[in-house]
Amino acid sequence: MSAPTLREVTRQAARERISDVAIELFIERGYDATTVEEIATAAGISERTFFRYFPTKDEVFFSRAAADTQTLIDHVTARPADEAPWVALQAAVDSTLLELDRAENSDRSRTYRTVLAHSADLLAHQFTRLSDALTAISDTLWERWAAAEDPTDPDAKILIRTLVSSALGAVNEVMSFAEDRTPAERRRLVHNTLSAIRPARPDLGGSTAG
Repeated sequence: MSAPTLREVTRQAARERISDVAIELFIERGYDATTVEEIATAAGISERTFFRYFPTKDEVFFSRAAADTQTLIDHVTARPADEAPWVALQAAVDSTLLELDRAENSDRSRTYRTVLAHSADLLAHQFTRLSDALTAISDTLWERWAAAEDPTDPDAKILIRTLVSSALGAVNEVMSFAEDRTPAERRRLVHNTLSAIRPARPDLGGSTAG
């Protein structure tokens, strides 16, 4: 992976600045009551400039979550090609959570859920985005597994998708109900939870797998 250019770094910093301002307004006024014009004004930019970075208002809210999903996919892709899906997924989750904690984002999930809970519009978009993330991650794992195992297995693809759904659900539950724990404690709890629900099939990362 090549290093980002200065232009890419600058663009990402601008997106994060607009996102931070927008989240503050969403918390203060509510997502539905906050306009793009208000976000742009608070960020010190024009509406036209806002739309250069985000095509819609909901994109500015979900931008960090989309980046987190891509981080997880990148960590999955970086795992050894012959590693079983569940093993690769658990390691990728561990790495992603550690990276987010280092970036001092441990309070972001709480803020995210607070805004989300008060907007029916955002909740509707959330379901679609979760489905898209689930598909992207499970497809990545499936392609790796199929290249090393049996791509004609009629059950493997849906099993891998179900495993990813279980893992994402476990992470969400820990983040929701262990908010008072330290980041290290939440990572430990996520790791232990994923270990407890490990699949039975060795080729998918079951208990007899290495």
